[in-house]
Amino acid sequence: MQDWYLIRTKTGAERIAHAQLRPVVDRVLLPLAKMQVRQRDHTYQRISPIFPSYLFASFCLGRMARQIRYTPGVRNIVQFGDQAAVVPVFVIDELLAMCADGPVDFSRPRLLPGAPVKVAYGPFQEFSAIFDGYCSGGSERVAVLLKVMNAERRVEMPAKMVTLAVA
Repeated sequence: MQDWYLIRTKTGAERIAHAQLRPVVDRVLLPLAKMQVRQRDHTYQRISPIFPSYLFASFCLGRMARQIRYTPGVRNIVQFGDQAAVVPVFVIDELLAMCADGPVDFSRPRLLPGAPVKVAYGPFQEFSAIFDGYCSGGSERVAVLLKVMNAERRVEMPAKMVTLAVA
């Protein structure tokens, strides 16, 4: 069984390096995630690497190091001092389990009741609120407690309108 190593890729070249390494090494892993990106008044989902500029590969270091370093998209094999960084197998097993069904969904972080939130857009845009819970039927709608005119009101709205407040 080969050790797993951490490979640093060129910026934005994770997918290129992954494709180029697949026929060269025993196994290669590029963990992906769905992430919610907000630009101006629009929110959309993007699939991107969980660890930007890094991927994991299993190979014989002594035999393959030179070929891997010169693979398109690869910057180098991560080292600590003069030793290549060996990734523990339990870390790889966790990542494989997380990514077994495709990209991990980080698009909407699960909110806990009592968490401070901010309304991103709509009639209550920029209002601060307290997350009260998810409405029945899934996580598409949420309930928040808004302080309006010195009174706290429970308001239901689409989950995409609410973001975690930054302290």
